[in-house]
Amino acid sequence: MFTLEPRPDITLWTSLRSSAIALAITACISLLVLLVMSDRPADAIWQMLTFPWQGRRIEVQFGLVFQQTAYLSVIAIGLAVGFKANVWNIGAEGQFALGSIAAYAGYLALGSPDGLWALPFILLAGVIGGCLWALIPAALRITCNTNELLTSLMMVYIGSHILTYLCIGPWKGDPKAGQAETYPMADSIRPEAFISGTELHSGLLILFAAFTLLAIILLFTLLGYRLRVAQHTPRAERFAGFSPDNTVWLSFLISGAMAGLAGAVYLTAETGKLIQAENYLENFGFAAIVIAFLGRLHPIGILLAAFMISYVNVGASYIQASLGVDDSVADLIEVTALFAFLSTAMLDQYRIKLTSSPAVKKQATS
Repeated sequence: MFTLEPRPDITLWTSLRSSAIALAITACISLLVLLVMSDRPADAIWQMLTFPWQGRRIEVQFGLVFQQTAYLSVIAIGLAVGFKANVWNIGAEGQFALGSIAAYAGYLALGSPDGLWALPFILLAGVIGGCLWALIPAALRITCNTNELLTSLMMVYIGSHILTYLCIGPWKGDPKAGQAETYPMADSIRPEAFISGTELHSGLLILFAAFTLLAIILLFTLLGYRLRVAQHTPRAERFAGFSPDNTVWLSFLISGAMAGLAGAVYLTAETGKLIQAENYLENFGFAAIVIAFLGRLHPIGILLAAFMISYVNVGASYIQASLGVDDSVADLIEVTALFAFLSTAMLDQYRIKLTSSPAVKKQATS
């Protein structure tokens, strides 16, 4: 029979080996999926891998990839803060929505300004909105000992319904629009693109700056050390003078702030208005959970995983348009990669050992 034996030492080689195995598994399954879904699988694979150099300008294609990478990575690193401390916030999609709502509320509270001076206040309102929404499941866990997995997930659906209600009710915009939406924000306060016709805008710089700041905090400060202690030896957290309750509060605050900031940037830079939930939310919050684990909760790994998933998503959209392949193949590849990386991650911690069964041992000794 097989048993798992903890490794006495974990090296860079074991991590690279398990990652390589996971990539190979993902590639093989993706190939099989494309063989089934496309009558030209070779063309589909080639175009998915090389789409930035086909069709539109390369800066347009990579602009879409970097756009998704920015949103996914900043939400994922916020979630990784809690995951490191065994605090399971999976409600970033709702915090993203409330960040957008709070940002638009800030815009209205300022009198619908048309100057760029208002943008920092609008983004700050989004951060506060995400934080406040995240504090609800945190408070329920600490005061009522509820499971934050369930409460944070339920808050996603409440947040999406609030978004839709505001778009069809108090903040309803042009009634002639084909969907429920608010009136658009002034163009003058929206981040401009660096390169005309691309998705590369200053809002992405704000997201990458927030990602970098949080990465430095996690890697080089006492907070990062505290989270590592909470992850590996929760009892040692108390002996080190850290409060588990404060860790829960802090984890939800940070993850809510990152998701809220992403929602505020998305509102100002991408849509310029709130839209009913099914047409506004892009599942960034749920995809970020996958990316956090694909990146092994490490900032560099998260950034690489976000780029990889974004590249696959944009490539899948491209082959859908060019070859008629359903772009849900990107979701399947994403889930396959998650399970592959999680299942091979045990190779970092354990080695598989073949042992004799108790019956065989007993027979051998008799």
